[in-house]
Amino acid sequence: MAHFKLNDDEERFLVAPHGASLLFAGASGTETWIERLEATAVRIGIQAAAVATSDGGSLGVCIEVGGAAAKGEDGPAPVEYRLRATQSVEVLVQGGERLSFKAYPTTEHAQILRAVVWAVDVPPAAAPGTGEDARGEQHADRN
Repeated sequence: MAHFKLNDDEERFLVAPHGASLLFAGASGTETWIERLEATAVRIGIQAAAVATSDGGSLGVCIEVGGAAAKGEDGPAPVEYRLRATQSVEVLVQGGERLSFKAYPTTEHAQILRAVVWAVDVPPAAAPGTGEDARGEQHADRN
């Protein structure tokens, strides 16, 4: 079997969003948890790159939280086609509680090159024109 490596476009695709914490990088995925001191909206994401090893190759990604699953996929594709898939979910993490989740790639007739899992806190939405967020806290104009 051929040995495939990430190309520059795939390296850029696999960069976590600005401000995100990288939770995992590899080929298998992760089963972990996050927690926050206060109730916080958090976006959890997975991005993966793979190569089809035969015709019909496909790449999937999945995030499982609280018995629900969100999935993304690419393919089926011809042999040696470069596959990319991404998925994210936004969850509310209650203050002082752990939120467990799984995030992992799946393949059919494809070789995973790398998967990354990340999390980033979602800033509270500001009420239009008030300078206050959803909790009523004042914030300076960020423009």
